Amino acid sequence: MLDHREMETLIAIIDGQSFDSAARHLNISPGAVSQRIKSLENRLGRSVLIRSTPPKTTAAGEQVLTYARRLLLIQKEMGLALKNNLDADVLSLTIAVNHDSLSCWFLDVVSSLSDKPHLSFDIRTSNTISTQELLKSGEVIAAITSKNNQVAGCKTRYLGKLEYIPVCSQSFFKSHFSSDLGKAQLASAPIVLFDRNDDLVKKFLSLYKLQADQVKTHYIPCSHILLDAIKRGIGWTMLPRLLIEDQLTTSELVTIAPHSLFIELYWNTWEQVSETITQVENQVISIASKKLVQ
Repeated sequence: MLDHREMETLIAIIDGQSFDSAARHLNISPGAVSQRIKSLENRLGRSVLIRSTPPKTTAAGEQVLTYARRLLLIQKEMGLALKNNLDADVLSLTIAVNHDSLSCWFLDVVSSLSDKPHLSFDIRTSNTISTQELLKSGEVIAAITSKNNQVAGCKTRYLGKLEYIPVCSQSFFKSHFSSDLGKAQLASAPIVLFDRNDDLVKKFLSLYKLQADQVKTHYIPCSHILLDAIKRGIGWTMLPRLLIEDQLTTSELVTIAPHSLFIELYWNTWEQVSETITQVENQVISIASKKLVQ
């Protein structure tokens, strides 16, 4: 039987990324943090942490972390119910959300649950592929991902598609695409990408038999700053239509071709009886049905 305090300590170390941070969060000494982890490892007969900077879970630690988050959430829900909402602990939900969903629509989910005083969100951002890895490792209890292959012990719900379109500023369009849009024009037009895992532009360029590594590329890993770079005429890119509808209406941005690309999004969470997760899931599905392409 796992000990509540030991599981809580493991979560605090991973979330705080150090033993000292966990000690401050739990209001105990760093020595007590170490003792709890040693006790947990003795109980299991194997290591749960790699003592690196920051600490990382071992394979066994991932399993414990996954169940610890689920069990502690349910325990806190029970405490909240028994205290009749008085002096109850905050229910913190760790959720992995890809950058573009966070920029375009997920804040509507957070806002819709603002009337839940004991609920807080701990959002981990990543691309739509690696969000599922955060779920597998136990770092989060739910994730929005582009993968529909189900993680063992999890349920998957289809949310809809996020539409991406190729855009640039008016001045950039006049400089690079005013006469024609073909392989030669695209090869000479700089690109702005979020990071090296951003393959939407690569897919678009493949329609013109062009490789992305043949084109000058800037990398700017922030959705809103990347958008500002496009407005300034630094390059062109693929952006979610939801993010730039206002700029398209005012012609601040223009599309360079009538080709849209669509990324399917899924809600993944651990199978469990949790009223809190169910409430959040219902809001995610409801808002996604209105915001995303169905």
